[in-house]
Amino acid sequence: MQLQQAVEPTELALLTTEWRAAPQQHFELAVDHPFLSGQHQLLVDDKRRAEICYVLHRGVPAEGVLLHIKTMYPSGAYRLPTGGIQSGEPVLATLTREIYEETGLKVGPGADQVQVQRWLGVLSYAMAHRTLVRTFEFATYIFLAQMPAAATLNPTDPEEQIADWQWRTPAELHTVAQTLATLGAQAPCWADWGRYRALLHTFVADQLGSP
Repeated sequence: MQLQQAVEPTELALLTTEWRAAPQQHFELAVDHPFLSGQHQLLVDDKRRAEICYVLHRGVPAEGVLLHIKTMYPSGAYRLPTGGIQSGEPVLATLTREIYEETGLKVGPGADQVQVQRWLGVLSYAMAHRTLVRTFEFATYIFLAQMPAAATLNPTDPEEQIADWQWRTPAELHTVAQTLATLGAQAPCWADWGRYRALLHTFVADQLGSP
């Protein structure tokens, strides 16, 4: 029941038809302010029920996938790029828009464009907020995509506030997940955000490590 509140069956059917069935995982988290209720952590703002994550590589995922860090994040909090699905916006339209806004690269069939290769899966969450006394349902749709090897990254939306990029191997994503999961040790107000974000990185590391 919780999975379908955040993930629509019609979306799953479309993605499964275009690619294939992909793993689904569900998590239940206890969270508190400022996660979901404070500045820079309003994940479900504007009635967003889901987001996309793009796992971008330059030809060989094992050699590195793209992470970014934003200006407001604690030091070292690099992560896989994500973007909220706007009300009424199809998942794949969000993917195309977010890649362009954050990297300046266009999704398409051309040699100079980003190629979406695979739907890796979907994570859903039930997040029980102590202060708001409410449980929020959310989901992350995850896609593997290849960018042109020689392309440069030039964000087109300054509101994204991207400060830097990193390339990390899939195996290193487990370390990234650990860094995010323990973020509260250096920045207590980012603790719940970090624990939430860590789940995605563990999932992607496991998926890209599979044959």
